[in-house]
Amino acid sequence: MIFMDPFLPLTLNDKGLIDPFLQKTGKAGAEYSFTTLYMWSVIYKTHYKIMSYRDNDLLLVRSRKDKHAPFHFLYPMGLDGPLPAMEVKKVLTEAAGEEPFLVGCLSQEEARQLAATDPHHIEIQPVRNAFDYIYNASDLAELKGKKYQTKRNHLNAFLNEYQGFEVRTIGPGDIPACIAMNDKWCQIMGCNKYPELGQEACAVRRVYSGFTELGLEGMIMLVNKEIIACTVGELFNRNTWLVHIEKAFPQYRGAYQAINQMFLRYAMKNHPGIEYVNREDDSGDEGLRQAKLSYRPVSFVEKYTASFTQLPTP
Repeated sequence: MIFMDPFLPLTLNDKGLIDPFLQKTGKAGAEYSFTTLYMWSVIYKTHYKIMSYRDNDLLLVRSRKDKHAPFHFLYPMGLDGPLPAMEVKKVLTEAAGEEPFLVGCLSQEEARQLAATDPHHIEIQPVRNAFDYIYNASDLAELKGKKYQTKRNHLNAFLNEYQGFEVRTIGPGDIPACIAMNDKWCQIMGCNKYPELGQEACAVRRVYSGFTELGLEGMIMLVNKEIIACTVGELFNRNTWLVHIEKAFPQYRGAYQAINQMFLRYAMKNHPGIEYVNREDDSGDEGLRQAKLSYRPVSFVEKYTASFTQLPTP
């Protein structure tokens, strides 16, 4: 017997309710951080539902940026473990009602198992734009070797040019200035011309507004008392540092390299178990892709989508 409550919009107050489901999955993708879901929830109209299914409490997460697009579900998350693919298909078909839907952020194995339930009507494909970049933390903290020579050049240029710079962790009193820096960065980079930048700026403001409640850590870099770079992250899955935000004004050569390294060193000092860094995806932006590749990722969190080309019968 399936009992379904209405889907509810995701809010900051839901963190304590939803975190246990996300953590139970043990998944490495950034979508399984509450912060990621929350910061983009207004843009992607993210809703959730907790339901009981065969004595297992399940969390369903659904989003749809455009009302004409199919619903996008994450793989259902159970406190007693994951559901078999056939049951996932049944649960999500009923949850979607008469609406078309797809299941995203899947591992290759999850996608394969879902497709096997209905090979003629479920199409799977990798979504390269959504792959998360994973790095060895020690590589980014030390920048050793020939492969990081260019990064060290930029870093040293910053350290030599701005010897009076300051760096400190973000406290509650810094939040208004961080929001103002983000808005200024958005204007410089052309958010009026590129809607995606405006949407990202909205997501970043949500992170800063909920900074304390989300349990985040951050760092700001100042030159002449002005914030010129900022970054926000969190410990994720015990051994990974997940970076949600990293911004620097483009006129300060080496600012990105500097705050990247300094924030990670801070994180590793305060969380000695950190082995990896997840710097999230590139969203298909070629410039961002090249920048993330230049830091030499050791792996990717590959993500697949299962599209239901014809609504299956429950």
